Amino acid sequence: MEIKSLSRTILICLTTLYTALFIILSLWQYYKTYTLKHEYLYESEKLRALEARCNSEDTMSAETKEMIHFLKNTKHLPRNIVKDILEVLEPENRVGKDLHKRQTTSSLHAMFQQLLTMQESILEQHCTSSNGTVCSRGSKGQPGAKGTKGPHGLSGVKGNQGIQGDKGLPSLNGLVGDPGYQGPLGPPGDKGQRGLPGLRGSPGMKGEKGLRGDIGDPVIMGLKGEPGSQGLTGSKGDIGLNGPPGLTGAKGFKGQLGEIGQKGDQGPKGPDGKVLDEDCACKLKQQSRSNQGIQVGSKNIVIDCKNSTGLFGLVTWMKDSSSLDPRVKLSSDKHQLTIPDVLPNDQGNYTCFINGRKISTYELKVKGITQYNCDFEAGDICLWKQVPSDNFDWISHRAETTSTATGPSYDHTIGNVRGTYLYIETSSHNQNEYADLVSPLMTGNQDRCLSLWYHMFGSDIDQLEIGIIQKNQTPANYLVLQVLSGDQGFQWNRMNVTLSSTSDFEVSIRGYKGKGYHGDIAIDDIIVYDGKCQN
Repeated sequence: MEIKSLSRTILICLTTLYTALFIILSLWQYYKTYTLKHEYLYESEKLRALEARCNSEDTMSAETKEMIHFLKNTKHLPRNIVKDILEVLEPENRVGKDLHKRQTTSSLHAMFQQLLTMQESILEQHCTSSNGTVCSRGSKGQPGAKGTKGPHGLSGVKGNQGIQGDKGLPSLNGLVGDPGYQGPLGPPGDKGQRGLPGLRGSPGMKGEKGLRGDIGDPVIMGLKGEPGSQGLTGSKGDIGLNGPPGLTGAKGFKGQLGEIGQKGDQGPKGPDGKVLDEDCACKLKQQSRSNQGIQVGSKNIVIDCKNSTGLFGLVTWMKDSSSLDPRVKLSSDKHQLTIPDVLPNDQGNYTCFINGRKISTYELKVKGITQYNCDFEAGDICLWKQVPSDNFDWISHRAETTSTATGPSYDHTIGNVRGTYLYIETSSHNQNEYADLVSPLMTGNQDRCLSLWYHMFGSDIDQLEIGIIQKNQTPANYLVLQVLSGDQGFQWNRMNVTLSSTSDFEVSIRGYKGKGYHGDIAIDDIIVYDGKCQN
């Protein structure tokens, strides 16, 4: 099938090629015919012009003039042919004109031109002679003898190979032949080699127990001997070594603070101090000049060091001969310091220096310091206590917690890894279990404000509750005052809760474990002062 398809394709290509060659040859023949036709018209007009000149050498006949006018106005003949005929007919162009200027490129064209030129020459000789009598057209002659057949033309150039035809459609698969007949049996093969010896078989089963033998003859038993005499008492052994010392007992809770003593008598007046310029002392802003001190929990307290000494240079500050707490902020020129929120440990003397020279000192007094306040920096929980009725305890810690993506990086009091805070570790325990931190007993019928800082960051944060436990009640029956739930951001936040009760009570800070270990809750800087909380 493929061979037939290929043959058909070759045949189509050859037919197309022959058709193209035939069209090309037909066009070439038409072109030659058209060219010879115009050359014939050209030579005929020249002959007519010569005949007209034979009738009158010096004068131009009306017929010639009419022909010249026709040639100048005709649009049917090529311009080069018209130009050549006019050169012959016009009087100023009759003498000395060469009628054989054009050159030909093909042998057939040259043959016709040579024939016509010879005829023109003969007519010119007769027309210009003295007895020129051959001017009129003679009678039609007899047809000439048939010319001999020309030589056979050269073979044409071989055409380019045709474009390959489209691939034929695949033929259908032939039908499956019938199965062949089974051949005769072959001769038996050679005997194989002897196989390897088989594995050793398992041991056989244990045989049955044999029959019991006959009982032997009885032997007469001997008499029992007399008991021996008692031995002598041994000497006393050496004293044993002392045992290891027992473990040290747990540290007891700190006792409650005693009652505030009575105010002492006023001391004698001291000697007069050195008089300084009135602008030399560093003072608090107007709202901070109370002789009774600054209330604990106050915000943005500013101490200003006004320099009237004329000194310029590096400004430094110290508190009680130590560096400032990292929470304290300094202005760009370091002439002012700001305490963002006053804590009990902010109380002390703040001294301003310029180039190491002491300029002035201001004593900051903090009021509202009570036995309930605790910043956990001593490593304990002050007078607060863990209770056995909860599920686990609050943990004292520094720096980051043991779990990732939860808990603070440092405490609130100092603001670096040296500071201490409390937190609940949620990588163990069960969901909804909690830890309680309980305050000392507070007297009722008096409003108080509980202020503390908390850190609640993590995807599994549950909630932090503040409540009060009435006297003679258990933590399980406490009154909830405020609740915070969910992630509160990666920063320390402040909470103020007003405490009010008609009877004595304790404050409970309760932290719950969430569904996962990314739920550490931390607290720091607990402050309790008299009066309701202020915004």
